[in-house]
Amino acid sequence: MSEMNTAKTWSALVGIVLIAAGLLGFLNTSIVGSAENALVRTDNIHNIVHLLTGLIALYIAFGLRAEQQANAVIGFGILYTIIFLAVLVSPTLFGIFSVPSNAAVHAIHLAVAVVSLAVGFLARGRTSAMAA
Repeated sequence: MSEMNTAKTWSALVGIVLIAAGLLGFLNTSIVGSAENALVRTDNIHNIVHLLTGLIALYIAFGLRAEQQANAVIGFGILYTIIFLAVLVSPTLFGIFSVPSNAAVHAIHLAVAVVSLAVGFLARGRTSAMAA
């Protein structure tokens, strides 16, 4: 059962962090924002994406259970893999972002993708073993 708790905890944590990043980005702080010296460079559209994906992660954590939750965490990892690759190829996401993504953004997207996939597959393995 611990893998399912890990999936819920991971989804809740990443959801809260993404929502916080989205909100901080609108404040344009030195941590998240469009300023040259911001650690994580974002613009308003990028901030909205953080808010939306944060809400998705919270839904996964609190709205789904068992195999559905495990599959959704894997899906979230796939989504962030696609986001990572797209923003790596085009730091402005093909002109959608007004501020190009920096190395910190790439590292965060990759980390969210890899950890989500790992947690999702661990949770899926646990639900399969429980069903057998």
